[in-house]
Amino acid sequence: MEGAHDTQSLGPVLVTGATGFLGAWLIAALLERGETVHALDIVEDRRLLLDLAGQERAGEVAWAVADVTDAAQVEKAVARAGARAVVHLAALTIPPCREDPARGVAVNVIGHVNVLEAARRNGAETVLYTSSAASHPRGPLNAPANVYGVTKRAVEDISKVYFLDHGLATIGLRPNVVYGLGRAAGETAAISEAIRAAAEGRRYTIPYASSMCFQYVEEVVEVMLRCLAARPDGPIVSDITVEQETVDDLLAAIRAVEPGAQVDRADRHRPSPDVPLDDAPLRALIGTWRHVPLEEGVRRTIERHRARLETAA
Repeated sequence: MEGAHDTQSLGPVLVTGATGFLGAWLIAALLERGETVHALDIVEDRRLLLDLAGQERAGEVAWAVADVTDAAQVEKAVARAGARAVVHLAALTIPPCREDPARGVAVNVIGHVNVLEAARRNGAETVLYTSSAASHPRGPLNAPANVYGVTKRAVEDISKVYFLDHGLATIGLRPNVVYGLGRAAGETAAISEAIRAAAEGRRYTIPYASSMCFQYVEEVVEVMLRCLAARPDGPIVSDITVEQETVDDLLAAIRAVEPGAQVDRADRHRPSPDVPLDDAPLRALIGTWRHVPLEEGVRRTIERHRARLETAA
C-alpha cells in the first residue's frame, strides 16, 4: 500500500462488510500498519483478504459472523472488539436494493443505526462509513435516482442527528466508482471486470457508456486511513473525487497498458452524476493526498491479476 501514514495507532478497529471488496483492502492496509483489526460480516470469507494480506496476517483478524440488522449481534461485536473506531462498510448495492427495497432499507438504514448505537454505547471515538455519490438529489424531482441512493442519503442525515443527540463523531465518504482487484458487486463492478478481462486475455463488453469519477481502491484506502487518524469535531460528509472521466477514457487506459485488450462498451447510456460534487470537507479534514491517475490504476490492477494467475498456475 503506497503512501505515508501517521504512525499513531488507529485501533482497535472494527470493520463491517469485511468480506467485501473495500473491506478486504482496508483490513489488509490496517494489518500492514500493525493495527488490531476485528471483522464483522454475515459470512466469514477471507479469500480476498488472503490474496491481499497473506495467510499469516489474514489469520490475525478476529472475525464475528453477524447480521448488521440484528442490534444485539452488532452490540456484542463492537463490545468484544473494544473498538476505538468502527468502519461501517456493510451495505446492499443498487441491484439488490432495486430487487428487494425492504431488505435494502433494513440493511443500509437499520444496520447503520445499529452500528451507531453500538459505537456510542461502547465508547468508540469515530465511526467512518461509506455513503455514495448516489445520495445526491438530482433530476426534476430533486431526489436520489434509486432506492440505494435514498438509503445513503438517510444514513448521512441520521449520522448528523447522532452528533446532535450524542456527540458521536462520524465521517461519511461518498465514493462514485471504486475499482481494482476483487471488485465484483454492484452495477459499476463492470469497470473492474473489464480490466480483469484484459489481464486474462478475454473479451468483455462494459454494458453502458457513462461519465464517472474513477477511484482506484488503494487511493480510497489511503483516504480512509487518514480519516481514521483525524479527529473531526462534528459530522463530516464529503465526496472523494470531483473529476469525471468517461468509459471511453477507461477503455483507452486499458489499451495503453494492454494494447491487445479485447474490451469495448455498449451504447446504452448510464446516468452520470449531474450535480456538483464537493470534496472540500474531506480536504479540510485530512489535507491533500496523491490521486492515482486512471492509467496507473489500470496498470496496478492488471499487474495484480497477472500475479494472481501466476500463483495459481
